[in-house]
Amino acid sequence: MARSPFSLEGRTAIVTGGGTGIGRAIALAFAEAGADVAICSRKREHLDPVVEELRARGRRAFAEVVDVRVEEQVRGVIERAARDWGRLDILVNNAGASFRARPEEISLNGWNAVVGINLTGVFLGCKWAYRQMRAQGGGVIVNVASIAGLYGATMMAHYGAAKAAVVNLTRALGVAWARDGVRVNCVAPGPVETEGYLEVLRREDPARAEATYRAVAARVAMGRWGRVEEIAYPCVFLASDAASFMTGATIVVDGGPAPRDAEG
Repeated sequence: MARSPFSLEGRTAIVTGGGTGIGRAIALAFAEAGADVAICSRKREHLDPVVEELRARGRRAFAEVVDVRVEEQVRGVIERAARDWGRLDILVNNAGASFRARPEEISLNGWNAVVGINLTGVFLGCKWAYRQMRAQGGGVIVNVASIAGLYGATMMAHYGAAKAAVVNLTRALGVAWARDGVRVNCVAPGPVETEGYLEVLRREDPARAEATYRAVAARVAMGRWGRVEEIAYPCVFLASDAASFMTGATIVVDGGPAPRDAEG
C-alpha cells in the first residue's frame, strides 16, 4: 500500500516550545503521524513528561533546554538532531511568549524580550535548520505566528508586531530557499486555550479575565476558543508531502471572523 501523503513516517523533527500548549500538541501529532521528535524549551520540567509521551508512541525522542534567543543553543539542538538521527527533516518554530499591556506602558526590556523570543528565535531556528537541510537535500520549516500579526492586538502590540514580522519572514525565506528544496510555511492561530494564554488572563482581576475570555470567543465566528490539536493538525499537513507545492504561505486557523449583520 502506498504511503499516505500526510504521513511523517521516517521523518525527524524538532518542535521549539514543545513542552506545553500548542508545541506539545504538535509534537504528539507528529509522533502519531510517524515522526521522531525532539522538543526544546527553557524549562526542563515541562519537557521530560512529553518525551515520555513521545516514546510511549514508539518514537525516538529527546529534549534540550534551549532559549531560542541564544544562537549557540539553537544551533546545538539542530546539530544534535542531525548527529543522532542522521538528518533533520522538519523544524517547527513554535516557542513564544507575551504579556498584556497598553502600548504606551511597554518597557524597552519588555519589548525586547517579546520580540526576541517571537521573532529572533524564529530567525535563528530558520537559519540553522536551513543550513542542515540544504546540506542533506531538503526539509521543511513551519513557523507559528498569530492572527495578532495580521490584524494587530491593542493590548499586545509588541507580540503582534513580532508575529507580523514572522509572516513576512516566512514569505521571504520560502521564496529564497525554494530551489534548495527547503519549504517554509506558517500557521497563524486565532485564540487558543493554552496554559500560557490563560495564565496571561489570570494575572488580571478574575471578573475582568472572565469578561475578556467571553469577549474573545464572541469575536470568533464559531463562538469559541480553539483547541491545541486544531493548530497541530495543520502543522502536520504543512510538514508532510501533502503540502509539497506550498512555500512562503500562511494558513489562518482562527475559527472565522465574527459574524456581522447584513447591511442595507
